[in-house]
Amino acid sequence: MIPPVRAGKYILLCGLAAAVLGLAAFTVMAVKDQTYVPSDVYAPAGEPVREAAVVYYSRSGHSEVVAREIARMFNAPIARITADYALSFSGQRKAISDANAEELPEIEVEPLDLHPVRRLFLVTPTWMFRPATPLWAYVEQTDLTGKDVVLVMTGNSRFEQSEIDAFAKRIEAHGGRPTNHLFLRRGRIYWQKSREDLLGDVRREVGKL
Repeated sequence: MIPPVRAGKYILLCGLAAAVLGLAAFTVMAVKDQTYVPSDVYAPAGEPVREAAVVYYSRSGHSEVVAREIARMFNAPIARITADYALSFSGQRKAISDANAEELPEIEVEPLDLHPVRRLFLVTPTWMFRPATPLWAYVEQTDLTGKDVVLVMTGNSRFEQSEIDAFAKRIEAHGGRPTNHLFLRRGRIYWQKSREDLLGDVRREVGKL
């Protein structure tokens, strides 16, 4: 039997080790979230399919590669949303703060003719268990009448269904019809899927729709 004093020290050391490992994993993830990871540039081959389109927001490039792969699958036009969330600790804090406060940022969207689109894919990272605030801002300023809307989220943790339901209501308020919600897990805070594994998930899950 381990003496009480030694047992107490052992428990304390285990707790400290777990805290150090947790802090290290969090630090690594924080640094990754401030690093843009590029992906192959996408452009439709020849005349794009006009019945489908992809609109996305991506701060660090992970949702961007997903959006580009979906557009590639359909040979569809694609448009990027930009917002003032710098790849820095201050930008990260602002993103979290706005998500918590449900504060919508000013955004810019690349030109995209939505008139012929019948199926619109909205691709976003997951911030505070909900779509990133730039996607909410996009929905609020867009006429989605007659469009089936597929929400595609990427993330390391999870989402709250109540937040997805609230987002769907905003889509409906602007004339759209939310049809599907896909959550693509990139990994966990201590490990990440490879790009090829993530793209395999995209092709498999989107192919089921």
